[in-house]
Amino acid sequence: MASDRRLSGEEDILVRLHDDDATVAQLVSDVTELAPLAAAAVVVLTVLLVLRRWRDAVFFTAGVGVVWAVNPLLKELVGRSRPDLWPLPPDVSEYSFPSGHAANTAALVGALVLILRRRLLTVLLGLLGAALLLGAGWAQLALGRHYPSDVLAGWLWALAWVYTLRKLTKGGPG
Repeated sequence: MASDRRLSGEEDILVRLHDDDATVAQLVSDVTELAPLAAAAVVVLTVLLVLRRWRDAVFFTAGVGVVWAVNPLLKELVGRSRPDLWPLPPDVSEYSFPSGHAANTAALVGALVLILRRRLLTVLLGLLGAALLLGAGWAQLALGRHYPSDVLAGWLWALAWVYTLRKLTKGGPG
């Protein structure tokens, strides 16, 4: 049973951000779909394994894999309906909270940033990752597929999981 809970002002934000052309938003949405993110994760994992960074490989897999596996379950549990301001593509799931694009991208970026060992790379990837996270969130809002709180929840829960995993593993990647 779908829930219609939304925060005050969320639809106003969607109307302001909506893009009728949406070419760029759709491109960003496509890039942050699970399949392209999974391809990037496989590349990262392969590099870690080739470099024999076993602990980092396990941390990365757990950091990303848990978020990717649990997010659909959270959507079912919460049961929040998607915005209905514009027609949605038939292939999107029924529920919107938390945003999978936001959570999946945040898990990948967060885990990758934590396994880097060189300060300059960490800073550069952090900046690039932040831009990707903002782009992924903006695209979902501009396309009218999520409420702003869906996106924020996706980011927060994924980054909280990766950070918690780091603390549970006594400092995280090694």
